[in-house]
Amino acid sequence: MLDEVYFPVKYVLKNSKDTIKTKVLNTGLYSDEEFSAATYIRQMTILDASGKKAKVLENDISYMEITDSKNHKIRFIDSKSVLSKDIGLLQIMFKGKKSEWYRNNFYTGPIYTYKTDHKDYLLLHKDKSITEIYFKAPGVRPLLKEKFGSYPDLVTLIDLMAEDTDLLKILKKYESK
Repeated sequence: MLDEVYFPVKYVLKNSKDTIKTKVLNTGLYSDEEFSAATYIRQMTILDASGKKAKVLENDISYMEITDSKNHKIRFIDSKSVLSKDIGLLQIMFKGKKSEWYRNNFYTGPIYTYKTDHKDYLLLHKDKSITEIYFKAPGVRPLLKEKFGSYPDLVTLIDLMAEDTDLLKILKKYESK
């Protein structure tokens, strides 16, 4: 039997202003040492004050911060506060003065063979737009080029984009303009 891996978590419930600090069971799909969205999708298992396991529903949480085994903080916010619709928690991928990037993680497929998938949301403050993007989809580059078309250096970076870190670099450069 595999050892259960718990990560420190802070969260605020929608019906409270109190921050709850405890540990959450990491439900790693490939490794329990690496954070997986499966940890919180639909519900998460936490340790209560007495050390017993308890369930917290994803839809009951307004803010959450998980610290993984590499000491990275993964932050989440209730989708309704960003998108005006309730689709669960959004992972905060980037938040700047000119732009924001959020990720909605969810399950796909039959219940016994499900996998996690995601949709990304890009918010640009100058035109007050929210764009839903599928990061690996063929149409994402033209869409991003349209959004950042007035910045040729960013358009060049969009052509080379392959990973999350590439989009993060683009948004950070955009913030400095």
